[in-house]
Amino acid sequence: MLRSRLVQAACSAQRAFSTSQKALAAKQMTVRDALNSALDDELARDDRVFLIGEEVAQYDGAYKVSRGLWKKYGDKRIIDTPITEMGFAGIATGAAMAGLRPVCEFMTFNFAMQAIDHAKILGCVRPPIGDRQLPLSRIIESPRSTWIAEINDILNRDRVGGGEVISPPKDKSKPDRMQAERLIVIRRRKMKKHKLKKLRRKMKFEWAKVRQRREMRKEKAFQAKLMSQIKQAEAFSAEQHVAEILRQANETPLPRFWKGRRLPAFIIKQKLGIK
Repeated sequence: MLRSRLVQAACSAQRAFSTSQKALAAKQMTVRDALNSALDDELARDDRVFLIGEEVAQYDGAYKVSRGLWKKYGDKRIIDTPITEMGFAGIATGAAMAGLRPVCEFMTFNFAMQAIDHAKILGCVRPPIGDRQLPLSRIIESPRSTWIAEINDILNRDRVGGGEVISPPKDKSKPDRMQAERLIVIRRRKMKKHKLKKLRRKMKFEWAKVRQRREMRKEKAFQAKLMSQIKQAEAFSAEQHVAEILRQANETPLPRFWKGRRLPAFIIKQKLGIK
């Protein structure tokens, strides 16, 4: 179905270059819309089909291929995943092995190679023998049979003479308790070191903030001082400055002593009759 949609989109794109009435009457569809329509048809036709990938649900997909599907089919059929291509590729592989029909969407095609690793780990594909290729029916086998065989081997290994081997109960002796207490003490020390390390990291940022505030205060004080100097320079008058200097030069200095005694300036002014 998906291939037929893609072929239809390609044919419609080719017909778009024609100016005949039949070509103008044909429905034009982009590849993105063809994929969306094919996914919609398959989700409606088969309940085992589901879509999984990054931002395919509420965001309607990174390339808007799954637009409108989440609102129509819900969270159980259109599943958002975190940015873990290895993880949801394995989920899709396992779901396909279990009989479901997943559609796994990746941001770029090279992430699809993750599924090869999962197939190799699960043992679904056998390598060819020599130069002769095995038929497809013999290459792909059901992993369920291999799992059952492994489980049976483990069960048979644990049985001796037809009877089950019962492991002896654990001896709750004093060395075990001492070992447990020692492990608890080590764990507490590690937690304490971790908390101290976390506190130091936090205080590092706090002290950085304090230093930043101090620098800001210094910068504001410097700017205020500079602005006051600028205002004084703007209010400076050369004529008043020269007149003040001449007045100080012509002014007779006020004596500090009166009849051999040192007196305040206002008393000396009163004695001299200066206002």
